[in-house]
Amino acid sequence: MENKDQNKAGYILIVEDDAFISGLLQRKFSQENYGIFNATNAEAALETLKKNKIDLILLDIILPGTDGIVLLGNIKKDPGYKDIPVIITSNLGQPEEVERGLQAGAIDYIVKANTAPAEIVEKVKSVLKK
Repeated sequence: MENKDQNKAGYILIVEDDAFISGLLQRKFSQENYGIFNATNAEAALETLKKNKIDLILLDIILPGTDGIVLLGNIKKDPGYKDIPVIITSNLGQPEEVERGLQAGAIDYIVKANTAPAEIVEKVKSVLKK
């Protein structure tokens, strides 16, 4: 399970069912030399994790089928994936939603409507430098 291009800054899995947002994030991260994988639902995200080495996951909560919090719980229970940092990117910004995401194992919670894509890139860079 190795990614082919070792010159990448890291590999990010974007779990997002909104094609516009996913494409926007993909362009931003590609400009910064990150390898990008996209998944539009929990099942596709788990398949991608099985086949690729992922350094960080950007996870939306509202997904078709299994929601992002359930997916996050499944990731954190799996010994092969539990150490991958997960940042929730959602438009749900209520304090109880943020708390729910952090308790489920996310390292951060970003409200997409309040955050520029460049800020998300900077957050990811700071996490992956640790």
